[in-house]
Amino acid sequence: MGHFLRTAMSVLALVLMGLAVGAFLLRWYKRTEDRPGLLFSWLVTLATGLFVVFVVGPVVGRFDWTAAFLGVPLAALAGWVMAVVWAPRIVEWLGKKATDVIFGAETPPEPTPCYSVAEAHRKAGRYASAIAEVKKQLEQFPTDFAGWMLLAGIHADNLHDMDGATAAVEQLVAQPGHAPKNIAFALTCLADWQLKYLRDLEMAKATFQRIIDLFPDSPEAHFARQRIAHLPYRSVGRDGTPPPPIPVPRTDDRLGLKADPTEYGPAAPDAAAKVVELVEQLEKHPYDNQTREDLALLYAESLGRVDLAAEQLEQLIAQEHVSDKQVVRWLNLLADLQATRGGNLAAAREALQRIIDRFPGNPAAEQAHRRLATLNLELRGLKTKPSIPLSAPPEMPGYNEEP
Repeated sequence: MGHFLRTAMSVLALVLMGLAVGAFLLRWYKRTEDRPGLLFSWLVTLATGLFVVFVVGPVVGRFDWTAAFLGVPLAALAGWVMAVVWAPRIVEWLGKKATDVIFGAETPPEPTPCYSVAEAHRKAGRYASAIAEVKKQLEQFPTDFAGWMLLAGIHADNLHDMDGATAAVEQLVAQPGHAPKNIAFALTCLADWQLKYLRDLEMAKATFQRIIDLFPDSPEAHFARQRIAHLPYRSVGRDGTPPPPIPVPRTDDRLGLKADPTEYGPAAPDAAAKVVELVEQLEKHPYDNQTREDLALLYAESLGRVDLAAEQLEQLIAQEHVSDKQVVRWLNLLADLQATRGGNLAAAREALQRIIDRFPGNPAAEQAHRRLATLNLELRGLKTKPSIPLSAPPEMPGYNEEP
């Protein structure tokens, strides 16, 4: 019974020692940067150890002249091989430890995915290899946004495989932890691909609507509404059916030879009809900023209704989730219309002062300060100056005379 226990304890000790050595070697292998070199060193060490045990050991164990003249040189050779293999690594390790003691240990860099190999395959037209390389990186970094977008881009732009691109984007959207702007960007790219490759207007519109549903009352939803408002009205079906042609009226082939070709040009647009068109667009898409701005310009420049133009611009300025750059541009436009179209310098100064009050310390505020100082000069330069008739100067003597 005692012999069995001793044997069992010995076996258990050997197993535990083997597990400890295996765990140490595995950790060493994962942390090293030169994995092929480390494997080579291990193989050489194993071969040298077997050589020492089965060749050098029996020779030296004789304790005769053979051991002295053959065993010792063989043992020295084995030691020299081990020194060549392990001396650089030992010196590097000792040097690093000494440097850490003197200067402090360095924090190892955080591992990041690398897609340079995938990009190289993609540029060379090896799309299957590029996809395999991207998926290899995503196995290590499953939530990397750039990797999923690269995978979707290869499927959509290079392979025209919209099912694969959609699957990649959907898997990205389903992952928790991504920023709203990244999710919105991925869905926007998917909608653009649906318009470009599938030519499916309704599918793209539904994708933009998903952004609004996922992130209501956000800058991402505001941008999605702008895209929906300006989606093309004419869609080509997925079966490739082309849209109906747009008729182009025929003009005079000798238009350039006419004395006054301007009378054959297109008719001036009807401002009232254009207003009706823009208002109908705003009824469908009330958050369409470009249409509302066009309506404001039409009110002021074509109809002379600066008050209505100011009302439209104020609606744009009062919106949430618009950039400061857009607000500054609309306030400057309001100042321009009040000064040049309405002749109301007080209202123009008020609009510029709003920029200063709303964005103190901003370069736009400094520009508004300068405009306030020169607003009268700007308005004066826009006024039409009366022409002054001048008498013809006398001709030079001898001009136009025959030689």
